[in-house]
Amino acid sequence: MEWDDATFDSGYYDRTDPERYSQLRMKTVGQLIKSNSREIIVGTDSWENSNEPRSYRHITTIPKKMIKRVIELKEK
Repeated sequence: MEWDDATFDSGYYDRTDPERYSQLRMKTVGQLIKSNSREIIVGTDSWENSNEPRSYRHITTIPKKMIKRVIELKEK
């Protein structure tokens, strides 16, 4: 998934390098946990125990308005 993220810089504004303060184009790869009209939630790691439902960690929630492209990978 490609999406635009905000940036932060704690230093002084450098007028000679304005691109330094532009938003970032992020790429996130993970397993889809939830998708609705507002957001997509993915987990980087997942596992199953024999008697428990799938568990996820390293969760990323991305607002749909920030998402530029989603590439769905299929399992073989």
